[in-house]
Amino acid sequence: MAVKTSIKQKEIRIQKPTQSLTAFQRKVALGIDERSNLMKRFIIASAAVLVGIAALVFWNMWRRHKIEQHETALSALITEVEGSLSNPVSSAEREQRMRNALPRLEEIASVAPSASKNVANGIVSTWKLELDGTGGPLPVPTDHWSRLRLAQRSIVLGQAKEASDLISALHKSAKPDQAWSQLYWSMLMQIRQLEGNREQALKDYSEYRKIFKGQADLSAMDKMLDAI
Repeated sequence: MAVKTSIKQKEIRIQKPTQSLTAFQRKVALGIDERSNLMKRFIIASAAVLVGIAALVFWNMWRRHKIEQHETALSALITEVEGSLSNPVSSAEREQRMRNALPRLEEIASVAPSASKNVANGIVSTWKLELDGTGGPLPVPTDHWSRLRLAQRSIVLGQAKEASDLISALHKSAKPDQAWSQLYWSMLMQIRQLEGNREQALKDYSEYRKIFKGQADLSAMDKMLDAI
């Protein structure tokens, strides 16, 4: 009997470690599965965040491209009508160019990005006001283009002070790297003509030469000075 009891005790001692090993293996397997699931969820969440960031970056780039594309087209059309300081146009020719270009301006305004639509529509109103005395109400200026557009309207109406007040905030930024800078300096000289202020026009002329140096033909500016 003692022998049998000893054998049973040995069997029990052998079985217990075996059961412990099996339980341990199960725990390890469960732990691996949990870590695997956590890792999968982490990878999925990270991928979703990266996709969201990429979509936001792409949308901002696309939006900025559309705005730049619109401003380039608008600036080119205005320059085509207004001429440049190196290639000015007469009042009669400018009016004819404006009439011919008005449908294109309206088309540009109709497809303008939401951030630029008010400015584009305001330029349409300014042209119609100058050509036929028509045009809707103009919005409050919010950026450089809207200020230039409203200043142009004031110049057409002979309101030199109003035009000067509108574009004065643009003075420090009117450098060669800005698409609207040539239009700014041209309008500034038109304001000096309305004021009859030759002394200030000469100061503006000197500053313009210093900023643009050899980048601009000064003959048009000279003609505007002669008219003051």
